[in-house]
Amino acid sequence: MAKRILIIGGGFAGFWAAIAARRVAKSAAEITLVSREPKLEIRPRLYEAKPDRLAVEIPPHLSKVDVNFVCGQAVGLDTTAKLVTIDDRKCLAYDRLIVATGSRMCRPPVSGAAEAHSVDTQAEAIKFDQRLEEIARDVKEPTIAVVGAGFTGIELSLELRDRLVAHGATEAAERLHIVLIDRSDVVGPELGLGPRSEIEHALQSARVELRLNAKITALESSLVSFADGSVLSADAVVLATGMRASPFADKVPGERDQLGRIIVGADLRAPAAPEVFVAGDAAAADTGDGHRALQSCQHALQIGRVAGENAARDLLGMPCVPYSQPNYVTCLDLGRSGAVRTQGWDRRVELTGSEAKALKQKINTKLIYPPADGGADALLASSTIDIVKRYEIDGSR
Repeated sequence: MAKRILIIGGGFAGFWAAIAARRVAKSAAEITLVSREPKLEIRPRLYEAKPDRLAVEIPPHLSKVDVNFVCGQAVGLDTTAKLVTIDDRKCLAYDRLIVATGSRMCRPPVSGAAEAHSVDTQAEAIKFDQRLEEIARDVKEPTIAVVGAGFTGIELSLELRDRLVAHGATEAAERLHIVLIDRSDVVGPELGLGPRSEIEHALQSARVELRLNAKITALESSLVSFADGSVLSADAVVLATGMRASPFADKVPGERDQLGRIIVGADLRAPAAPEVFVAGDAAAADTGDGHRALQSCQHALQIGRVAGENAARDLLGMPCVPYSQPNYVTCLDLGRSGAVRTQGWDRRVELTGSEAKALKQKINTKLIYPPADGGADALLASSTIDIVKRYEIDGSR
C-alpha cells in the first residue's frame, strides 16, 4: 500500500503544504487534502469590497499535481491508530499528518456578541457586505461601529467609505460616521510605535472616531453598550477582535501557547505526536531568531511549504529542514491615505503613501495567489521553501 500524507485545512498553509509534499514525494506517496470548503479564501483581503470574488477554487489546482481533495470537516484524531475522523461518518488513515486548520476570530465574552458582523471568513464578509448594501440603499446618515483596533479593524475602518461608494451611495459614504473601538489606549497596539503616527493620521483624515480604553459590556446587531453606562447606536456592528487557533488543534497532543497553537519544533513536528506536523495559524513556531510566527498570511505561506516538505522528507527517510523566516515585514492598508510598510520586529517605517499602497495592492491581488498560469510545473516550482523571499511577498499580512 502506498504511503499516505494527509493534510487537514485548505487555507494558505494547507494548500502549499500539499503542493510542497507532492514536489518532494513525487510518486512515492498518496496525498490528500481535507477542507470544509473547496476553495482557498483570500482572507487578508476580506476587508475589501466584493468579498464574493475573494476565493480560489482549489480542487482544479490540486488535481494537476495528483493531490486528492475531500470536502468535509475533520472532527476527530487518533494519533495512536493514525486516523482522522471526517464529519463523524468516515475515517481517513495517514502515515504523516499535517494539521493546517487555521484560526478563527475570538468573539468577546459579552452578551449579543454572536449577533455582530465580522469579516473573518468569506461567508461572514459576504453577509456584512449585504448589510452594507442595505445601508447604502436605505440610510442617509449611517453609523458603523468597528470593534477592535488591530490590523483588520484599522484596514476595515479606512475602507468603509469606499465600500459604500462601491454600492452606489456616494453621498451617504461621505456622511458615514465610523467609530473604531478598542480596550487599549492606542490604535494598533500590536503594531508598536513605528507606524502609529501614520495610522493615526490616516484615521483622522478619514474622520474615524476613536473610542479607546473602552470596555464593552453588551452587543446587539445595532447597539454597543459600554461599562461607563453609555450606549452607541449603529446601523452595523462589525468585530475584528483577534484570532485563536481553530478547535481541531486541541486534538493534537502537546503543549500550547496562549492562542491555542501547538508549540512545535524547528521541523514543525508536534513533539508529542512525531507523525504530526503543524502549519499556519495552528502552529506556534520560532521564526529562527527567537520570535514566534504570527497568525498571518505572511508566515502561513512559508510554514505551510516547510511542513509539507518535511512531512514528505520524514516519510521517505530524508532529513527534515528547519523552518526559518527572520525577515519580518508588514504592509498595512490605510485606505485613501495609501499604506504603510514597516521592516523588522521593531516595525521601522520604510514606505508610506501611494508607493506603499502600490506594494499592498500587488501583494493582495497577485503575490499571495497561486501562480497565474496554474500549470503543474508552476505550482510545484512555487512550493519551494525559499519562494517567499524570491517572490518578495514577505510584506504580506
